[in-house]
Amino acid sequence: MIERALALATAHPHDFTLQYPPRREYFQDCFRGSGRVEDARLLYVHVPFCAHRCSYCNFAVDLSADEARMERYVDALVARIGRVRAAEAIDIGGGTPTRLPPHLLRRLVGSLARFGAPISIETTPEIAATRPDVLDALEGVDRVSVGLQSSAGDALSIAGRPDAALHARALEALRRFRRINVDLVFGLPGQADWAADVRHAIALAPDAITTYDCLYRGKGRAMTRRSLQAPSPEAYASLYEEGRALLRAAGYDAPYGAMTYSRHRGETGTSVYFERRLLDGFSYLGVGNYATSHQGDLWTFENASVDRFLRGASGDAYVLPRDETIAKYVLLSLSFGFLDPARYRARFGEELGDRFPMRFAVERGWLTESYGVASFGDLPKLRSLFYTPRAIAWLARAREQQAIARPEPRA
Repeated sequence: MIERALALATAHPHDFTLQYPPRREYFQDCFRGSGRVEDARLLYVHVPFCAHRCSYCNFAVDLSADEARMERYVDALVARIGRVRAAEAIDIGGGTPTRLPPHLLRRLVGSLARFGAPISIETTPEIAATRPDVLDALEGVDRVSVGLQSSAGDALSIAGRPDAALHARALEALRRFRRINVDLVFGLPGQADWAADVRHAIALAPDAITTYDCLYRGKGRAMTRRSLQAPSPEAYASLYEEGRALLRAAGYDAPYGAMTYSRHRGETGTSVYFERRLLDGFSYLGVGNYATSHQGDLWTFENASVDRFLRGASGDAYVLPRDETIAKYVLLSLSFGFLDPARYRARFGEELGDRFPMRFAVERGWLTESYGVASFGDLPKLRSLFYTPRAIAWLARAREQQAIARPEPRA
């Protein structure tokens, strides 16, 4: 089994990202079920409205600027939130949640105040820099994350993002919040100077800086449709190492292999929701179109269409075997740069080493003795060790069928 997984990861490393399942079709083929998650420990609220779709994005976004439609959507969110009994941490994502008119945004955030939980929300540099009325509507929000992605005009233009002229003004406007995170993407098309992007973010002095490797696969991404060539794992590793060195020298730290760096000792830099969902494996309820929920063996998505969501149409539901739930947990928790045996034991009642070849990964130099990530370039191989045998077999068949459908040209 290990040999087959490693062979597949070596041949197709871009299939083995932190996202699991490897493709949505895998769960659709194998685990379709029914049911809804009604309550959970964590709450995610999805607001899909965006000014445009960035080329690297495959989220469930909606480009409508119709305020009446937005109001109907917020009505539906608030009604659903009203039926939630408790929430220990909350994320508001999208889309661009702060594209809502201030009165609707205030109403949405206000509906969450009764939980007394930490709230994180996403925004854009343009809104943060130019819309103080929107920021005024965020009373009660603890953390704001703003997507810079790059500082280079060419990379931002290809990605479909506006230029970086408003970045400094945006960060100054956000100082009112307890914590500010900025996002950067490495491996973007047209990104000639990743180090300059990192230095640009450092100069803005946010509390945390998150660096993502750009994905070139997945339905819905313009990049995928344009068949752009993704960087090799070695190229990604070089970019990661370069960014990490600059961030640590500037006082931002994280375990090796982590994506988010914080300048506050003892903090991961991510939202409380994100920590408890990925590190502790807490159950979560998603509200809004295409929002995902997970509790026990049930994993669900709301309908992807805003109009269908507003009409009450159902989405997808999957009943997961235990090994699939474990694979999802382990692969997502690796985004923090380590696997925590104590948290794993608390969540699943067993030892990591009893299920997975941890010693094998340590001996290959992919994990440290304490189960920290040791080699960013070998992450596809490391991740493949945590895929279920069923997922590896499915992915191998999918690759074989793709090769038959699109055979290699002969010399």
